[in-house]
Amino acid sequence: MNRFADQAVVVTGAGSGIGAAVAHRFAAEGATVVAVGRTQEKLDKTAAAAPAGWTTLTRTADIAVPDDGSRP
Repeated sequence: MNRFADQAVVVTGAGSGIGAAVAHRFAAEGATVVAVGRTQEKLDKTAAAAPAGWTTLTRTADIAVPDDGSRP
């Protein structure tokens, strides 16, 4: 399916659990996914387990900390 083709989504908590599952589902539906989580290692695992051909960016940030989104 490509319900979200040409759409971009940001998924917080994408490093594991429900967040990773949501990121994978959006990717499977054609979305470009920005996967956000607190640790790059977990985000890398999410990206590695994603459906073939998905487009993603991974970004580390703790959304509970107001200025934390500035980390590369």
